[in-house]
Amino acid sequence: MAENILFSIAEAIVGKLGSFALEEIGLLWGVKNDLQKLNITMSTIKDVLLDAEEKQTHNHQVRGWLTKLQVVVYDADDLVDKFDFESLRRRVMPGNKMRKQVCILFSSSNQLAFALKMGHRIKEIRESLDEIRSQRDFRLEKRVEETKSVSAKARETHSFVREEEVIGRDDERMKILQLLLQDDETKENVSTITLVGIGGLGKTTLAQLVFNDAKVQNHFGPKLWVCVSDVFEMRPIVGNIIKSATNGSPDQHLAMDQLQNLLRKQIDGKKYFLVLDDVWNEDRKKWLELKSLLMGGARGSRILVTTRSENVAKLSHTLDDQPFKLNGLENDKSWSLFSKMAFRQVQDLNNPKIVDLGKAILEKCKGVPLAIKTIGSILYFKNPETELSFFKDNELAKVTQQEDDIIPTLKLSYNHLPSYLKHCFAYCSLFPKHHEFHVQMLIHFWMAQGFIKADQSQSPEDIGYGYFLDLLWRSFFQEVKEDVSGKIRWCKMHDLMHDLAISVAGTSSVLTNKGSISSSENLFHVSFDFPLGGTEFLKSVSPLLKHHYKLRTLFVLHTYLDDEQELPP
Repeated sequence: MAENILFSIAEAIVGKLGSFALEEIGLLWGVKNDLQKLNITMSTIKDVLLDAEEKQTHNHQVRGWLTKLQVVVYDADDLVDKFDFESLRRRVMPGNKMRKQVCILFSSSNQLAFALKMGHRIKEIRESLDEIRSQRDFRLEKRVEETKSVSAKARETHSFVREEEVIGRDDERMKILQLLLQDDETKENVSTITLVGIGGLGKTTLAQLVFNDAKVQNHFGPKLWVCVSDVFEMRPIVGNIIKSATNGSPDQHLAMDQLQNLLRKQIDGKKYFLVLDDVWNEDRKKWLELKSLLMGGARGSRILVTTRSENVAKLSHTLDDQPFKLNGLENDKSWSLFSKMAFRQVQDLNNPKIVDLGKAILEKCKGVPLAIKTIGSILYFKNPETELSFFKDNELAKVTQQEDDIIPTLKLSYNHLPSYLKHCFAYCSLFPKHHEFHVQMLIHFWMAQGFIKADQSQSPEDIGYGYFLDLLWRSFFQEVKEDVSGKIRWCKMHDLMHDLAISVAGTSSVLTNKGSISSSENLFHVSFDFPLGGTEFLKSVSPLLKHHYKLRTLFVLHTYLDDEQELPP
């Protein structure tokens, strides 16, 4: 579902249009009245945007109206940026006010012609906004954005939020350990165990628990971890196995035969343990091709595959028993997790009415830990005596989902985010699944897009870090890594949350794979998930420039990743 998040942009435009610096430029260029009229129009639209963004989920008319509005709002944002730049240019020019005006008037950039052009552009944008506003034949309410956020103290106190995914998985962990460590009775030296289940159950977390278990560490030689995801290609998979074994990436220019030799040097004759996480490939030929490279391990070597697909499980599992199917948490364990996430006061759990409402809400989560966490984080700040019933009967009742689809439930948590956090979360759709985010770099991206609200008492970096912590608290991020001071430096995003980010970003943000260029009219953010050389870069970017997209973001992910490795840990 396309999601247009315009409130923060419109709010920033109104703030800039009302500034003294822009009023001064408007007066100098003779467009002050036009800017004031634009400000009034934009303010009127801004007042109803929060209501529109919420109602578009269930109203196609509202969604279409927002899509049209998005283009013009970005035009207005570009226009205001030009005025903002001119204001900044004047401030840094030497001399008094009169000298600055004379310099600008007689500058080589033909300021009079430019001012005339800008006056026409203001009028065009204001007329477009007025037309779109007049096309609204549905009722929208004026709303003010709530700025409630999680305090740092609450986050530090409830550090369990990063560990509760493993609640109720002790039995499963012991069974998988038994399969890994038992004497091998199969004909092959290398056996494959498959862990299968719907998204959000904690397959990766369970695999990580097993991978880091002391018995596993002592039993196997090389212990390797590779996230495969939905692109099952030999070269990157083999390269990532080598990288996991050596802590260094192989030369990208090596031929496939050379990569095979490097791989065999690392695993042949050794009792290794390899996790292939999040596998989607159902092509048996491709699987057998990879498997042939992995069969040189010593007897007792194990491969653990995690997947959502029953077909993947059937073609990869080699032990005599069936693939290991992970189900939802049992009721008592689901409640244990939910009660920790949803209730601040222990005494709430002694109130039978609150407990009954909580368990009714919990049923919608179907025992999926990720859904339990996200729904619980919504309820954490609600009054359980007065607000749980409304949430259950109104918001939760509107959620419809298939048996194995938890995304609609997760979207409830997104709907409860303030507008500025919706921006920040949706922007993460520009990165691939299982990407490890450098938190500070991500915050800088948010700053560059204007997502960080200004505050004279804090630096933009500190405010952005607070945004990140709020999203982490609500389980939009996970798998954090801290530095020695306890500050979070790295994190990941669950693949279901990544799916949600793509869904809410819609066609305005695109992560481009090789050979695919989006042709959407409303394209604003583009990233390339493959290396681009000089001519290849021009070939890929030319269609974007030719269509005159109003791009806010354009970067090559592999270049970004290379730069990221140089950042301090």
